Amino acid sequence: MSRLACVVHPRCNVHAGLISVDEHERLRKELDTREATIAARETVIAQRDALIDALRQLVTSLEGKNSTLENALINHADEIALLKRKLFGPRSERSGTSELQLSLGDILADVTVLQKHLDELKKQNGDDSTEPTVKPPPKNDKDRPKPKGRRDLSASDLPQVIVEITDPELAKKGKLIGFDESRQLGRRRGGFFIVVKRTAKYELPTAEGTTVLGVVSPKTLLSRGMLHTSLIAWLAVEKFALGVPHYRLEQHLDLEGVPLNRSVMCRNMEELGNALGATVVHAMFEHARTECQVLSTDATGASIQPGPREGGPKRPCKKGHFFTIVADRDHVLFEFTSEHSSAVVAKMFKGFKGFLQSDASSVYDVLERGPPVLDEVGVKLVGCWAHCRRYFFEAAICKYPIGLEGLFRIRAIYLADSLLADLPPSERMARRAEHVAPLIDDFFDWVATKRVELQGRNLATKALGYASNQANELRRVLADGRLPLDNTRSERALRKIVVGRKSWLFYGSELHAQAAAAIFTMIASCRLHNLDPTAYLDELMRVLPYWPKDRYLELAPFRWAATRARLDPRELDQPIGAITVPENG
Repeated sequence: MSRLACVVHPRCNVHAGLISVDEHERLRKELDTREATIAARETVIAQRDALIDALRQLVTSLEGKNSTLENALINHADEIALLKRKLFGPRSERSGTSELQLSLGDILADVTVLQKHLDELKKQNGDDSTEPTVKPPPKNDKDRPKPKGRRDLSASDLPQVIVEITDPELAKKGKLIGFDESRQLGRRRGGFFIVVKRTAKYELPTAEGTTVLGVVSPKTLLSRGMLHTSLIAWLAVEKFALGVPHYRLEQHLDLEGVPLNRSVMCRNMEELGNALGATVVHAMFEHARTECQVLSTDATGASIQPGPREGGPKRPCKKGHFFTIVADRDHVLFEFTSEHSSAVVAKMFKGFKGFLQSDASSVYDVLERGPPVLDEVGVKLVGCWAHCRRYFFEAAICKYPIGLEGLFRIRAIYLADSLLADLPPSERMARRAEHVAPLIDDFFDWVATKRVELQGRNLATKALGYASNQANELRRVLADGRLPLDNTRSERALRKIVVGRKSWLFYGSELHAQAAAAIFTMIASCRLHNLDPTAYLDELMRVLPYWPKDRYLELAPFRWAATRARLDPRELDQPIGAITVPENG
């Protein structure tokens, strides 16, 4: 074989002329094969690493989805537990349900299961005794009123109908020495009357002969109608205080022999509400915004009838909202709005400078966190401890230990504050700083600690989150002795709206809802000041047409006792007549 000179291969240590061309080609092919194998191995390793990374990402994603599903399952289980309690158990936060009962719920359930098992064993052993070996827990009768026996009807001031049962035969034989008396409560048709207004006419001589002049009729608040102010007041109280809709009142009056169409009732209620809303209620709102220092507010929804349609499908009811405002201890106000928004709230509380206690709805944030105003003290938002407690109560219902501990801590705050309820505001504020403030500080320190320990989204973390987010507002109850711990007084005022929503379902129009808000205001304020709303509205409708426009606040329920004392009682006793307005005192 001839030896040929060759070029040195850059990938081997073979010099030119030492190997043949064929050997060189073979070595080069082997080297290329090795390089290709190494490249293939590197490709496989890269693919393996990419596949491992993809699998890791898939596992992480599945773990996240699994955690999400577990949290969703826990949340759904909590929702089911809360719904079951609302349907089959006592209402949440009822005073009869204490934290101790919640903590002993599982133990009592175990006792029931044990008792059932013991009863089955007794039956198997031939013992038919039904006496339980484990006594059931006693019921809470703390709030149940004690029986007082039969009512003493002799002390009633109702009219009496005396019926004497005698025997003429016994009277002939002996002497009547007395009666054995018993009383029963009865009812008969009555209560309604007809007011006959007779306006005198006089014939007066004149130069041309004679003329006839009539006496000027007394002023009336509402337009000409057949309903007296006393009946209008009774209808207003029946509907807006007792929740009786007009169609039931129509049936009731028909049974009483006084047929009255519901459209007449509706028209009179709307006129009454509009008249009161533009006069006395407007003055009460202005007084609350400019003079009162503590307002409690809340809102609830209401349906508004869409009105007649001109062809096309039926339209659903529109949504509206009733706001209630409890102003110091002076007024209970209601306002109807078509929206539940920050703009509505800003307009409603425009000019108010003081403490506004509400729930944690974001619509109220504009009052405190809006643009700053120089030389002016704005609204200070105050939190509600009852709302805070509600979240921990729901967590306790679903067996979260955090919920139970939170309830115990909030109960301690309420207990310490209840001992200071009868003190003057200034002294109550000082005592709160001494006895209540440390408990509140401990509560929020505990909340901060537990928020770090607990993870996930459930009722326990929700309760802790609410308390932490509302810490500044909840602490603000310590800033003034007039502030209550919670906003429940405004929630209690909203019950009348809810009762009405269940009774008559919707309001005929937004105008009717606004009129209803004015009547709700007057009735609720009457109850706040222990006034009979029927008598008050009756007299107010007769006095209001004569009253000066700049003195409407004197007719508000919180000043009515003083105002009525200055009126002529003989004029008020008459069902119809002029009213003399006293001097501004």
